[in-house]
Amino acid sequence: MVDQSNRPSVYIGLQKKYESNHLFDNICYGLEEEGIPFDYYFSEANVNQLALDAAQKSRLGVGIALGDESQIVIQHKKMNVNNPFFKKKIDKYFQAKIMGSNAARLVKGIPIKEITQEDDYYTLSENEDNTHNNPVTKNTENNTTKDAEKKTVDSNSVNKAELDSKDGIDSNHESDAVKEITQLVMEALKNIENSN
Repeated sequence: MVDQSNRPSVYIGLQKKYESNHLFDNICYGLEEEGIPFDYYFSEANVNQLALDAAQKSRLGVGIALGDESQIVIQHKKMNVNNPFFKKKIDKYFQAKIMGSNAARLVKGIPIKEITQEDDYYTLSENEDNTHNNPVTKNTENNTTKDAEKKTVDSNSVNKAELDSKDGIDSNHESDAVKEITQLVMEALKNIENSN
């Protein structure tokens, strides 16, 4: 039984060895970017069971699991344990951030982002440390000249227009197939909910 006194959150189930892992940090960053609160807990269950348990703990009905050799699973509480919403072995940290964002998008009922092989999102520049006032660097597709190809933005001076244009860029990169799959899953979840 879910504790209804807790605020609605996406739960993240972690195998203990991932507690201080950058994959976990980036899942959290993805959820935060989408404005969805999260909570986490530890278990040594396999990653599929961990994801279903997390989804069932969540008042939002969505959970994430991290474990079993860097696999991340996004699960909805009404889906089968062996047939999760999304499952991927993650090779790069930015992909974990996209997975966190996709879990939040499942909650919102909007199309998910593709898991790319290259970082199309903002990352800390190589020569900066991890303080709160760091500049942020946007990676570009063509890396011929470092200074000409990278745009550095002070994170404290980003205005609303720049954020709005970033949202437009993200939505343009979503493929029709990803939108179609998301729509099919959302319809299937509504059908399951209506049959109960």
